[in-house]
Amino acid sequence: MKRTIFTLAFFLGSCLILQAQDRYLPFSSQNEAAKAAYFKGMKASENANIPLFKTEMEAAAKADSNFFMAYANLAFMATSFKNYELATQYIQKGLAIDPTGFNKGEQIMRGALQAWAKDPKADPTQMMEALVVAYPKTIQAHEWAATSASWITHDSIAALKHSLKVVELSPKYGAGYNMVGYSYMANGQMDKAKTAFESYIRLSPNEPNAYDSMAEYYFNVEDYAKSAEFYDKAAAMGLTAAKKRADEARAKIQK
Repeated sequence: MKRTIFTLAFFLGSCLILQAQDRYLPFSSQNEAAKAAYFKGMKASENANIPLFKTEMEAAAKADSNFFMAYANLAFMATSFKNYELATQYIQKGLAIDPTGFNKGEQIMRGALQAWAKDPKADPTQMMEALVVAYPKTIQAHEWAATSASWITHDSIAALKHSLKVVELSPKYGAGYNMVGYSYMANGQMDKAKTAFESYIRLSPNEPNAYDSMAEYYFNVEDYAKSAEFYDKAAAMGLTAAKKRADEARAKIQK
């Protein structure tokens, strides 16, 4: 499936929540229900389950109406998909929160939301670079920078740079290789893309999105038989949209 937006996880139990906070950009909310929903949403985004990500992130914002980073995530998601009307709703709610006491990451993302409030198509590169400078060892900072470069500014070189940093920081994080694989494909480095997707499958063998990504790789190199095989695998594991794509690959074979 398409590139992973934001990412990371581990949300059950207090120890795991602390671990997740170490892996994510810090946030100010202390509401336990909001934090639990937030981490569930991030887990969903890790493997491209965007509907569940949206549901859980909205639940986090409902549990704590001052949870700025929940609104920032939602605004980033909607902007990445060019759903500017929806993004505006999240931006307005995020900017309505009193910024007194915001940490550095929240301040930077507030700047991004302010820019998008003025122009929904504003370039967030400066803010993303500020995030990775402020949080050089925090995976989410590099993931947001990679997602922004890939989806918003369409800078495939920058997307690859930040994606590679993600896997450098967390070599056993399967979904990071998904980002790398799509970045390599965008740069026409198909052999490296395949290797990255193989790593995604090896590290996340129970994630249907891993097989869906490999299927898309094979579709792009016009090996439609292998593409259909991997789409079928993803569909069998519960990714229903992959069934249609498998049929599309088989139709290419017949042509």
